Amino acid sequence: MNQTLMQLLALGFVLIGVILLAFLGIRYRSKPPALRSFPVFRALSDEVGRVAEEGATIHIALGNGSLIGDDAMTSLAALQGLQALMDLAAAYDTPPLITTSDPTLYLLASDWMRRAYARLGSADLYKPVAVQFTAASPMTYAAMAATYLADGGLGSNIVLGAFTQEASLLTAAAERRNIHSMGGTTAPEGLGALYPALAQDRLVIGEDMFAGGTEVTPRSSGFASLGTQEILRWLVIAGILVAALTSLLRAGGS
Repeated sequence: MNQTLMQLLALGFVLIGVILLAFLGIRYRSKPPALRSFPVFRALSDEVGRVAEEGATIHIALGNGSLIGDDAMTSLAALQGLQALMDLAAAYDTPPLITTSDPTLYLLASDWMRRAYARLGSADLYKPVAVQFTAASPMTYAAMAATYLADGGLGSNIVLGAFTQEASLLTAAAERRNIHSMGGTTAPEGLGALYPALAQDRLVIGEDMFAGGTEVTPRSSGFASLGTQEILRWLVIAGILVAALTSLLRAGGS
C-alpha cells in the first residue's frame, strides 16, 4: 500500500511539474512571469553614471576562477552579470579597472571589454591596460588589487567571481577609503568574508550569481531557464516534505 502511494505521489509531482513548465512557456511567449529579483545586478550599471559624475573609476575584481577549472562557470556568470556595466562604460568611454589572478580569465575579460567598444564602432578607443593580471596567488592578488583602492581615483569596488577569504582584503581596503562596495561569490568561505562588509541588497549569494546574465538582459533565453529552476526548486522542496511525511507515517504504522 505504501509503495503504491509513493508511486502515485511521484507520478503526481511529475504531472504537476510538466503542467507548470508548460504554463510558464505559454506565459513567457506573451509576457515574462514575475520571478525573484536580483537588485544588485540592476544596480551595477548605475555605478557607471555615479562614478563618472565623480570623475572616478570602477574597480572590478573578478577573482581567481580559471576557465579550465572548477570555478569556470562562476567566472563566466560574473562576466555575464557585468555585461550591461561594460557596455555602458564603453558608451561613456569610462572603462573600469578589471583585475584578476588567472591568465585565462584575464584574456576573456579583456576580450569582453574590447567587444563592448567594438559594438559601438569604437574599438580603437579600447585601452588594454584597463584589464590587469596582477598575481597568480589568490591572497597576493587580493593584496595587490587592494593597493589600487588605497591609491585613490576609484569610486566603486565590485567583488564578483570566484573568491575565498581573500575577498576581505578588498572590502577592508575599500571601507578605509569610503569606497562603495558590492559583489558576491559562490564559495562559503568567500561569502563569509563578504557578508559582514556588504549590505543585503549589495550581496549576491551562492546560486544567485548565475542569474546575473538574465537579470541584466530581459527576455533573454536564460529567463526561461531561471523560471524552470524556480519551479524545480519548489518541487524538490515539496518532494522532501512528502518523503519526510511518508517516513513518519510508515514509522507510526509499524
